[in-house]
Amino acid sequence: MTVYIQLGSLIVAMIGLVFLVQYVRYTKKIAEQAVFQTEATSRPAVIAIHTGTITTPPRLRNIGNGPALDVAWAISGTKKAGTISYIEASKESDPLNVDLNALEHGAVSSGTNKVSITCSYRSISGRKAGSVSEYDFDRNRFSSTFPD
Repeated sequence: MTVYIQLGSLIVAMIGLVFLVQYVRYTKKIAEQAVFQTEATSRPAVIAIHTGTITTPPRLRNIGNGPALDVAWAISGTKKAGTISYIEASKESDPLNVDLNALEHGAVSSGTNKVSITCSYRSISGRKAGSVSEYDFDRNRFSSTFPD
């Protein structure tokens, strides 16, 4: 009889352990989502902007709510690239060290009338992010996407 009681206790303990493991997994997912939601309120989002004439170099602008750290940028079809230590939220960088010839070269090498500025950066919590701003010479404007 005591063997059956011990066996029953073991089965009940194993079932309890299975539920405890599931509970811990769900709690971990809830904690991860809470961190993600908190991060979303201070997430950077960097885009390329262009004002003035075509000869005016583009700038990077952080349209997000948090600072963009260690910003690296590169222009498609060229060897033009650079880094910026940070861009504050709702602020612009200094003009990029890019002239009209570099942008045109990137557009010609892509086979279209467009050139892209690809950016990678991280948030204050260390989460990495990126953006691609494509300049259309026909429309004379950038359009940006945020691939994840």
